[in-house]
Amino acid sequence: MDKPNILGETEDFAVVFKPAKMHTTAKNEEQRTEYKEKITLFEWMKSQTKSVFDIMHRLDYETNGLVLFAKNEKSYLFFKEAQEKGEFVKEYSAVTATSVVNAKNNENIEDGFPAPPVIDIHASSFVIESFFRPFGPGRKLVRPVIEDGKKHKETAKDRDGFYRTEVIKKNDNDFTLRIKRGFRHQIRCHLCWIGFPIVNDPLYSGCKIEESSERVMYLRSHTIFFPEPSSGKKLEYRIEALIT
Repeated sequence: MDKPNILGETEDFAVVFKPAKMHTTAKNEEQRTEYKEKITLFEWMKSQTKSVFDIMHRLDYETNGLVLFAKNEKSYLFFKEAQEKGEFVKEYSAVTATSVVNAKNNENIEDGFPAPPVIDIHASSFVIESFFRPFGPGRKLVRPVIEDGKKHKETAKDRDGFYRTEVIKKNDNDFTLRIKRGFRHQIRCHLCWIGFPIVNDPLYSGCKIEESSERVMYLRSHTIFFPEPSSGKKLEYRIEALIT
């Protein structure tokens, strides 16, 4: 799939596929200017239906997959509460390379990464967790933080705890992952940290990819779970994962 499309829609919500190299939404006028003529997924959705209230979560520009829209204020508030309760779950699939730097178990301090966590990377499932802080020119990247945050004043925490990336299935360099409340670039940064940067990731794989490149980053939000606003019934929307 290389174009946005609506996979499911009710009077309360819509589940929409976002292709890679498309912004989910613009936060402010400065971002709208930065994006120039590029239409965002939110703008595309508004062109498809008049009843769009807000977007419930974002995907990175390079990431493709499923996004949930609230179509009215009531459903928006319902979904926000569900997110706070951890009832809104997203699953991702990723294809990775093995990092030469992190695979040597180096601390990689010069790039802002702390020592990688002690994890059995040969296990089929495990958890990666950390706080986060902005990093690099223009603060466009993030780095894990494993201390209490006093060292970095801008440390981001999830309810005063770690952001968790659950690896629920790993087969060599293929990952299936799950998050409930995520932070910007969370999965990309966490996988790079343990030595498995995502293939074609222009920010965390150590390779530079031109804007005109046809190569797409191998990260997809392929499944979302959330309660239905009118009934509370647990719903699941799924597309094909990048891996089987």
